Amino acid sequence: MESLTQQILIDYGIDLDNVQSCFPIPIEEIIEFHYELIIDWEDIDHYSPNETVMAAIIPSEKKIIMNESQKEFFEEKIGTMHFTFAHELGHWVLHAIDESQLCLDLFSNKKIFYCRSKSIKPPVEYQADLFAACILMPKPVMIETINSMKENGKIEWRDLYALREKLCVSISALKYRLEQLNLLYIKDKIIYSSKEEASGQIEFQF
Repeated sequence: MESLTQQILIDYGIDLDNVQSCFPIPIEEIIEFHYELIIDWEDIDHYSPNETVMAAIIPSEKKIIMNESQKEFFEEKIGTMHFTFAHELGHWVLHAIDESQLCLDLFSNKKIFYCRSKSIKPPVEYQADLFAACILMPKPVMIETINSMKENGKIEWRDLYALREKLCVSISALKYRLEQLNLLYIKDKIIYSSKEEASGQIEFQF
């Protein structure tokens, strides 16, 4: 997934060696101009009335639909909105050609993917989440950024919140990505340089 998403960024003209140029990743531009997908806002609560539907993609129409009923939430949580855009792009790149993964919308008779808020996710949703994390927070960019921050001797929560703003992601997505890359480990709100150091109680205080 790392190689795939990095190649997408390179093909779009993003220089991963120039870290500052990667803040934030222009995910909407990549969707609309690189993949020529349409982004639209519609009320799609009917896709799953008993759950919160965030967004959907209709591969046959090359269209990503963001849920109009969640627009106020997205405007307050820009990082979550960007992650949702990237998640839906992940479905396009990874799953759109596999019709067995699609759901049939009985209202429109169209085959769709739709992203909903639920605790249990099928594998394709985890794959789309991983795609989103990798493309919005590219591995080489994260490594260079965190290593540069570590050179100052400590990393504090205000540093991570500032990085979150630059990347335009949520703090939970940033935390997950940093731990996935083994760049930081956070336990009981204490920031450690690694899980191993947390076991030895070597920490960055905040």
